[in-house]
Amino acid sequence: MVRTTARRTAPVVRAPVEFHTPVRGHAFAALPPGGAAELEPDTPVALRREPGNPADPLAIGVWLADADGPRWRLGYLDRTVAARLAPRMDAGAEVEGVLHGWVDEPEGRWRRPLVRLRITLPEPVGAAPAAGRRPSLRTLPPGTRRRRLPRR
Repeated sequence: MVRTTARRTAPVVRAPVEFHTPVRGHAFAALPPGGAAELEPDTPVALRREPGNPADPLAIGVWLADADGPRWRLGYLDRTVAARLAPRMDAGAEVEGVLHGWVDEPEGRWRRPLVRLRITLPEPVGAAPAAGRRPSLRTLPPGTRRRRLPRR
């Protein structure tokens, strides 16, 4: 009888993915504690999953962060971005964010914060790194599979 031992390897960390996305719902955010908010470019923001949110269980809140942690919610990530990012955050992806600037409507009716996110996706244990491929948020989240429709 031949015995084999499974080799366990430490998770390999992929190269980070960076992108910009606007924050939704900023116009409905409460006033920040202590008066005016420090909404200058390069202000760090924290992302918090809100699985108990009744409107969207994949919601991700964007919070203004300081040394004590998140203290004021700026708004939420767009629903389509949150749907791709939430399962990855649940699987252990590290997300860093900073306020990058503002998006203005052409007629000036509203302004929306624009955040720059940097996501480090962990490689599954034992998986070989994909040679020559950059990590992407466009791929399916872990635990999902593509639905195929029957041909007529």
